[in-house]
Amino acid sequence: MRMELLKELCEISAISGHEDALIHYVTEYLRNCTSDVHVDKLGNVTATFYGTDKDASSIAFFAHLDEIGLIVRKVEENGFLRVERLGGVPERALVSLGVQVHSLDEGRNYPGVFGIISHHITPADKKYAVSTTEDLYIDLGVSSRQEVLDMGIDVGSTVTYANNFRKIGNMIVSKALDDRMGVYNLLDMADYLTDHPQKATIYLIFTVQEEFNIRACTPTFNRLRPDAAICVDITPSCDTPDTKGKYDIRIGDGPAIMYMNFHGRGTLGGLIPNPKLNRFIEKLAGDNQIPVQKEVIIGVITDDAFTQHVGEEGIPMGHLSIPLRYTHSPAEAASAEDIDNTTKLLLKIAEAFNHHTDLSRG
Repeated sequence: MRMELLKELCEISAISGHEDALIHYVTEYLRNCTSDVHVDKLGNVTATFYGTDKDASSIAFFAHLDEIGLIVRKVEENGFLRVERLGGVPERALVSLGVQVHSLDEGRNYPGVFGIISHHITPADKKYAVSTTEDLYIDLGVSSRQEVLDMGIDVGSTVTYANNFRKIGNMIVSKALDDRMGVYNLLDMADYLTDHPQKATIYLIFTVQEEFNIRACTPTFNRLRPDAAICVDITPSCDTPDTKGKYDIRIGDGPAIMYMNFHGRGTLGGLIPNPKLNRFIEKLAGDNQIPVQKEVIIGVITDDAFTQHVGEEGIPMGHLSIPLRYTHSPAEAASAEDIDNTTKLLLKIAEAFNHHTDLSRG
C-alpha cells in the first residue's frame, strides 16, 4: 500500500464540476505510463494500453475523480457565507465542522468553520434538531462582505471538507476516500500495465461529476464502446453498532462483487451487472485466493447505472465495491488490505479478459 499516494489523492480538492487540479495530477501521472492519454471536454481522463491480440477485445476500468462538497450561494454583509450542497453531503455532519473555502479562481483556499449556536444559550427545541443548509453558515473569521471578496471568494466559490488523512488502528480515515480509493486502484494498475501488456486493450477511465449527476462519463463510453467495463467505487460497510446486520459487508473482508444496486426512489435506477461477467470475476477471485464479498444494496447508485446503456448495443458491466465506513462524512474509514486486494483482482481481470470471454446473453 502506497500510503503517500493515497494521501495526495485525498488532499487534492476536486468537488464535482471543479476537478481540474486532480485531472492535472492524474494526467501527469498517466503520461509516465502510456503515450495515449485523453481528456475530453467535460474532464473525463482516459489512459489506453493497447492489447497484443490482432483483433484485441477491450475492457474499461473506471472510477470517479470528484468528491462531495458545497457551493457558496450568498455572502452576508457581515462576512458569513451561506451555502448549498453539491452532492450528497449529510447536513447532520456539518455543524461546527472545519472546511476549506476556495477562491473563485481556485488558486487559493482558506480555513473556515460551520457555526453552531453556543451550548449555554441553545433553546430547548434546537438541542436535538438537525440544521439544514438553509440555516447553516460558514465563519471565515472576517467581519465584512468586502473582506470576503478581497479573498477571492464570492457566490460560486466551492467548499470542501478540511484535509484530515490519518491512520487509526487498522483503518485509513480521510475525507474523499469515496472515490480516491478507486482512483488509487487505477493508478496502481497503470504502473503495472506500463511493462505488462495484455491480450485485450485496457482503458483506465477517471470520470467527473459522479457525485452530482452520475452521467458525465457517458460521452467517454460512447466514444470508446469497450466490450466490457468494471466500475470501482465504494459500498457502505455494515459492521458498526448502528449498521450491523443491514448488509453483510465488512471492512477487511475484501472488495464486494456487486449483484444489484438501486437508488431507491424516482427514475434514477441502478445496475444489475452482466451475470456471466460476475461469474468470471468471482472465479478469478477464487482461483487467486483473493477475498471477496457479495453486495446487493438499496440507496446507492454509481456511474455504471447509465454507461451500460450507451452505444447501439450497450456495454456489459461489472462493479467492484470497496467497503467504507461513515460514507460521505468528513471521516470516511477503510482498510488498506481491501484497497490492495481490489487492485489485485482488477489486474487478474485485465490479464484474463480476451476475445474468448463469453458475455453473450440468452
